[in-house]
Amino acid sequence: MKKIFIALVLLASIQGFALWDYKHYNENSNTTFRSNPLFNKVIDPDNVDYRRLNAAVFFVTNEERLKRNLSSLEHSIELEAAAWYHSKRMTELNFFSHYDRDPARRDPVKRTGLAGVANPLPAENIASSSGIKITSGQRLYPIDISKGHLSSRPGGEIIPYHTYLSFADAIVKQWMDSPGHRANILSKDVIQLGCGIYCFRDKSFFSILKCNGTQKFQSHEKIIKKEPSDTVPFEY
Repeated sequence: MKKIFIALVLLASIQGFALWDYKHYNENSNTTFRSNPLFNKVIDPDNVDYRRLNAAVFFVTNEERLKRNLSSLEHSIELEAAAWYHSKRMTELNFFSHYDRDPARRDPVKRTGLAGVANPLPAENIASSSGIKITSGQRLYPIDISKGHLSSRPGGEIIPYHTYLSFADAIVKQWMDSPGHRANILSKDVIQLGCGIYCFRDKSFFSILKCNGTQKFQSHEKIIKKEPSDTVPFEY
């Protein structure tokens, strides 16, 4: 088993792909994360490292707080699980809301409880953002719909996919440009954060890569943990 694990690590290294590990939250500073080569890798739409994408959004969010002399937020794997599952369900059930049709997951409080939080005091941000580097109002022309390749002009160069970091910058900017979402990010009451992104091909729009994102904040008091029914499906 150990040999298989080593082989997988070597293969990942050869391919220039290394999975984000939970311990990396402690190894990366809120002020130095931008130099981490993991965050500067281009997103592979067919092999998204959600751990890394979630982490990039987490660090960029903390960066916004630190710019304004606010305290940085502590990462919570429980909040990350709650956020990721909500983004996934919004994608798979084709809705975009803070409210879920499932009574057990109806609101942010219930979803946070399912992820193992005994004292849920959540605030929640949601957004949908493109996985390629486009700007609002930009004209788009299909190059290869089967691959979701678009250009800004007929027959032009393919618009590149985001890196993990540039995607995080784009989606956090959306939240910061929205007064209600901005208020959650910059609240003095929130103390813990988990981010969850889920990506998909938008068949209604040239199969472009899109990603739904959720942020879950715990306010006022630190999480008291309980046995979860929702856990992150990717091992840390």
